[in-house]
Amino acid sequence: MASVKILLRKDKISKKNAKAPLYIRITQDRKSRFLSLGISIEPKFWNESKSTIKKGASNYKELNAYILQRRAEIERTSLDLNIRSKRVTSNIIKEKISHKKDLDFFSYCTNKLEELKISLTYSTYSEYKVRLGKFKKYYGNNDLFFDEITLEFLNKYTKYQFEELKNKPYTVINNIKLIKNMSRYAHEEGVQGIDLSIFRKHKIQAKQETLKYLTEEQLKNILEYDKSKFTQKQNIYFDMFVFACYSGGLRFSDIIDLRWNDYIEKEQRIVKLIKKTKRTHQVKLTTKANSIINKYKGKDNSKEDYIFPLLKYIEGEIITDKKINNRISQHNNKSNTLLKIIAKEINLPFNLTFHSSRHTFATIALKRGMRIEYVSKILGHANINTTQVYAKIINKELDKAMEIMDF
Repeated sequence: MASVKILLRKDKISKKNAKAPLYIRITQDRKSRFLSLGISIEPKFWNESKSTIKKGASNYKELNAYILQRRAEIERTSLDLNIRSKRVTSNIIKEKISHKKDLDFFSYCTNKLEELKISLTYSTYSEYKVRLGKFKKYYGNNDLFFDEITLEFLNKYTKYQFEELKNKPYTVINNIKLIKNMSRYAHEEGVQGIDLSIFRKHKIQAKQETLKYLTEEQLKNILEYDKSKFTQKQNIYFDMFVFACYSGGLRFSDIIDLRWNDYIEKEQRIVKLIKKTKRTHQVKLTTKANSIINKYKGKDNSKEDYIFPLLKYIEGEIITDKKINNRISQHNNKSNTLLKIIAKEINLPFNLTFHSSRHTFATIALKRGMRIEYVSKILGHANINTTQVYAKIINKELDKAMEIMDF
């Protein structure tokens, strides 16, 4: 039989009237569910040992009678269910009492992702599906209710990812972030039993990854690299990388998707909607970046043509987001393979990837005196704190340079 206890939820004290709500906690097989009594009182009027409202509170006699009545009703329901059924859970008891079925987390997420599919990029949508699938596999086929997602629950899932799956910190952070985002959506839609404060309390120590970027001298070595053995596609990958270094660190997926209608020739400017942030990237091109653009300009270019001609499609081919995303991913992998070869041949101390172009732009721009708020704006960071990591890199290099004065 379930145990029933009346609790004053001090974690839910109202800022308006300083009152806390009373809940009934139903525990069966060490799993608890909470049912609101619809009563809020000042904490000073609650007798915890007797689970009653103290004399002095408004209508305390009537409220105590109501609490006893509800408690007795739940205990009778629990006893009846345990007699008639082998499988009784705290949630089944709660549903029987409240005449309302709680929302299963996984069902909610599945429906919510389909709703968000229109606004999310295909890659982001796919990532969310994978993370949800991993979480579902961990929890099993049982229903998971929002108020069962506690701090202890998150800590156990985190431990499982680190110890059993050997996931890296940022992978774990993103998997927990999915649960957080879905809980936030549900909270905004009025789903009950969600405690968003647990996500603030849940901490994961993530070691700051070393950013791989080119110095001006290393970038010059890249520019002077012998490209005589490159294939046509490899030349395009190379030009895209250099273009990214000189045009504000655009990501691979945005550069490969650049079209001629994104380029304002008179102003030598790119105006492009960024896939990841849904913000418009607007930047005046440097001489080097503009020369690369002109290299691909032809007489027959239409405004819808790609500037870097890699995403070609057969006439009549059905184009889907999944197909586009797969092709972009394939090209990105091939470009990284080429950059890895180049890095090895010019003796770079790290493996070069396309994303290094973004870090290269930021560090060189700051070294050359561009204000950090401008760099942040060009990179499309929502918060300048994100850009501070590059400023820290510059400061460390300056500290290192001062060592020449130690004589």
